[in-house]
Amino acid sequence: MKRIATLIVLSLVLSLLLSACAPAAPAPAVEAVQAAETAAPEPAAEEVVEIQVEEETASQELQGEIVISIQSSDVQTYQALADAYMAKHPKVKVLVELKAPGGEDSYLQWVRTQFAAGIPRVSIIENPHFLDLIQEGRILNWAPYLNKVNPYTGEKWEDGFETWALNLTRDTTTGELYYLPYMSNQTFWVYNKEIFAKAGITDVPAQPTWDQFVGWCEKIKAAGYICIAQEGMVDRIWGGGKLPWVMRSAMDQYRRSDIKLVQCQPGDWCYREGIDDKWQYDPTDPRNDDQDQVSINVVRHLVALRDGAIRFDNECTAEMMDNLGRIFKTANGFVPEGWMGISDTYPLFLTQRAATRLWTGAVYTQFSKDIKALAEGVYADQAAVTEDAAKAAVEFEFGTFAFPTMEGPCVQAKARANELPSGYLALPKKDRAQNDLEVDFVMFWTSPEGMSIYLDNKLDEQNLQGGIQGPTIIKGVQLPTKWANIFANQTFIGNYEKPGAPADKVARGFYFYEPTKRDWAIMVQDFFNDKLTSEEFATRYQKLLEDNWDGLLEYLNMTPEDLDHPEKRPPNWVGGGPY
Repeated sequence: MKRIATLIVLSLVLSLLLSACAPAAPAPAVEAVQAAETAAPEPAAEEVVEIQVEEETASQELQGEIVISIQSSDVQTYQALADAYMAKHPKVKVLVELKAPGGEDSYLQWVRTQFAAGIPRVSIIENPHFLDLIQEGRILNWAPYLNKVNPYTGEKWEDGFETWALNLTRDTTTGELYYLPYMSNQTFWVYNKEIFAKAGITDVPAQPTWDQFVGWCEKIKAAGYICIAQEGMVDRIWGGGKLPWVMRSAMDQYRRSDIKLVQCQPGDWCYREGIDDKWQYDPTDPRNDDQDQVSINVVRHLVALRDGAIRFDNECTAEMMDNLGRIFKTANGFVPEGWMGISDTYPLFLTQRAATRLWTGAVYTQFSKDIKALAEGVYADQAAVTEDAAKAAVEFEFGTFAFPTMEGPCVQAKARANELPSGYLALPKKDRAQNDLEVDFVMFWTSPEGMSIYLDNKLDEQNLQGGIQGPTIIKGVQLPTKWANIFANQTFIGNYEKPGAPADKVARGFYFYEPTKRDWAIMVQDFFNDKLTSEEFATRYQKLLEDNWDGLLEYLNMTPEDLDHPEKRPPNWVGGGPY
């Protein structure tokens, strides 16, 4: 807080405009400065600043208690943060009292019991589901603090975050922010650097083109390796087999302009003055359709699907599938032999038979643990790999690259991924002094220094409770060389998965309605096995929508009458979940 105090005095003595963003100084200090200005010869500005800083340093020394009560078993990471902070502030006691994982509901119930008797003892909690407590006025609004200077950087606190991440957690109408993110959850490709080198691939950009990716697969195959460790069973295509990420990213590239048909219009129940009236479609901006930029009317989307303004039996759907087929068609030989009967191809990547794999940030710490488990014969699906290959499993250097962007007449925008902010910190509202202290700790945590400590411990391979899901959204973080090299290609490319995103809602069946997801997965298999042409796939996709239309409306709690009045909020509409 010493740096903040300095800025306060500068604002008083030098009449700077920073006073609007700085915290109020204690009244006696303000009066002393004013008296000096009127009753005594005016000293040099430097002299006043020096005197005032000394007074503030003595009176503002931080002291008190902070209790970290996040749901986690990772004592190592949070204790390291606590120790580093206490070394800076000897009169502050930071207690690490984590709540062991036991399901989200149990943690939420525990948090609510802390408020039952009044102001809770706990300081820092973390979960994105405190809406009831926010509505009761019991959770601190971070927004005023984000406008202040972070004493651990000397800059406005908000400027230390990726702007898009804060905007996605901020109330777009009021500016209030009750959940403070500090990490991201991102999907991307990982690759074996040694295999790439053997295949003659030396230039790996942060986000390649689809043509580049196809060229890499050709070289990798020629070098005797499998290009992609990819599962192809129906349930893997339908659900958790990572291929849906690619399919959804592809549809997002081909259907970005659909948002112009589904944007909330003046007079709509979802229209937001000051946001929707200012929005302009810009496919070159990957954040252009984030929810802080534009509002989506689900009814207008359904009307466009019903009336055929959005269709799939056309050359653009066929072009998209042809592009996907260049990589994933079985006949190309870029995926494992018999891949549509394999539920787990991860061991192929771990044993260096396959060069690439789709993953999340969990790879950073899980990779070494999985190599060890495979070599020791305790991997979760040991049957997925031969005994000799398992024994030969050794660590290797890997890198990352973002989802490749496709090319073609119908492509409308660059590829995006699953990319969301994560780590939703919240503070129970207490008296000003206690909240100021707790915020100061979080300012340290979200500074480059604090976040480096956090990541060093989260990425420690000996920390069995560590791990992350994506890169941090804190700017300027310095990491050890090993991790700096791994993160070198890490980039934020935008998120295709957001509330109401029209392309994502039609990328894997329709609105994640299970009968359409299941049939879609079978169609995808048939296409990759050359049982369907791209044109036939496109025709069947349109028919899939038409055949399931009534069931889809029922699933969405909609009626045909609701679609006749897109300006009205449907009475049975549930706006959360997959919608």
